[in-house]
Amino acid sequence: MARRVFTNSRERWRQQNVNGAFSELRKLIPTHPPDKKLSKNEILRLAMKYISFLVQLLKDQTSGQREDRDSTGCVTVSSGSSCYRDTDSEESTGTCETVVFATKWLPSNTQT
Repeated sequence: MARRVFTNSRERWRQQNVNGAFSELRKLIPTHPPDKKLSKNEILRLAMKYISFLVQLLKDQTSGQREDRDSTGCVTVSSGSSCYRDTDSEESTGTCETVVFATKWLPSNTQT
């Protein structure tokens, strides 16, 4: 009986730690609306996309690529044959990969 209580307690503690880590990760992922409820699966997938987006943005900034913002606040980052466009949809068109990150999380000093 005591062993079961200990095991349940340890599992509860482990699950709380996992949920806390997901909660912290969720705070770092920009979405629209910002407080949109996401599943753990969505959090992980969006985190991977966001990290890839930031890595590409960093590469493009160091190589002197160009970024354009339209009147709706969307940003299209293009370099060579690839670009990243942030919108509310996850559809890709042409050679552009669509990402769901709002421009307010992008540095404004990257405009050219």
